[in-house]
Amino acid sequence: MLLINPDSRVNKDIPNIGLAYIATYLGAKVIDLNTKNWPRKRFLAYKSDSVGISVQSRSYQDALRIARMYKRKYPQVKMRSVSGVLDVQCCYPYLKLADDMHIQGEFSDYLSIPDYELFDSFELFRTNWQKNIWRYAIMTSKGCPYQCLYCAARDSKWQARSAANCYQELKSARDRWGIKSFSIIDDCFNIDRERVMELCDLIKPLKLSWSCANGLRADRFDESLAKEMKDAGCDYVGFGIESTDPQVLNMIKKGEDMDTIALAVDTAKKYFDNVNGYFIIGLPGSSYARDLSSLRWAEGKHINAFFSYYLPFKALMEGSLFYGPGAKARSQEYPSRLQEKIYILTKSMRPKESNAWRLRSILDSIKKFYQGSIA
Repeated sequence: MLLINPDSRVNKDIPNIGLAYIATYLGAKVIDLNTKNWPRKRFLAYKSDSVGISVQSRSYQDALRIARMYKRKYPQVKMRSVSGVLDVQCCYPYLKLADDMHIQGEFSDYLSIPDYELFDSFELFRTNWQKNIWRYAIMTSKGCPYQCLYCAARDSKWQARSAANCYQELKSARDRWGIKSFSIIDDCFNIDRERVMELCDLIKPLKLSWSCANGLRADRFDESLAKEMKDAGCDYVGFGIESTDPQVLNMIKKGEDMDTIALAVDTAKKYFDNVNGYFIIGLPGSSYARDLSSLRWAEGKHINAFFSYYLPFKALMEGSLFYGPGAKARSQEYPSRLQEKIYILTKSMRPKESNAWRLRSILDSIKKFYQGSIA
């Protein structure tokens, strides 16, 4: 069976982890069009009786392109989407099409560690992991029991791998592929505080720097946890703040108040040089003034601030992006031009490493790969 990862237009440095689990289970090759964009038609060189496409909301249109082209060249092929293991990655849900092959099972220690050597983009990943340009991405848990209105992972069963199992993946990646750092991209990493503490204790000897890229729950974060994470090599953290307006927080069912959020941010600043806040523009109940107030609050706290657009469910399923190149305002809460103004105003609040510098590094690495200079 041949597996294909469509171009999602973002997160070029993060592999499709859900597809990696499926590929490892099936022992199947992956044509990765997201990280290795060119040649865009190379999947046509591989004839297979069965082709599975991993479809996320952000890659839906490219998935349709791939299916049409492959079916045109190989009319007898069994073409389907592949899903299972993960429901969401980086806030974008995986989709099942009419003909779907679903891999059953809990997200737990029963899963084999993802084998990224099955990806035809693997040399790009390995080179950038070894140079510490890209961080190795890992999910230690999936789902979130909270009911935040804007979130694709809301009110979903939380499933976690043991701390020992996550440690084994990171140790294997360090020994096998020479990773220098990693990034945890769980829907909500610190649901189980004791599990986080155990993992921190286990990974200290690995001497890897790491971060919580998707953000932490402020109400499950305290000084002892911050100290343990710092001692284990964590070099920056982030919090899903969304808005500083109490009415908006209540409207979106965030389940936190600003006193709790502010305390968590202040605590994190005592231990980490870089603290990120993730905010959403145009949430239900918001306005230009309220979003501007969130911007001013972030400035006053002297934190890195990432403002993205709120995507109503329909817009998310249509493949709209909430952040990065191609992202557009889709909320009806107030005029799009004012939402775009907030987005533009906050560009200077994003850390250099995570934006222009990081994008240039990714593009340079891809360019060198095609020039044949990457070993």
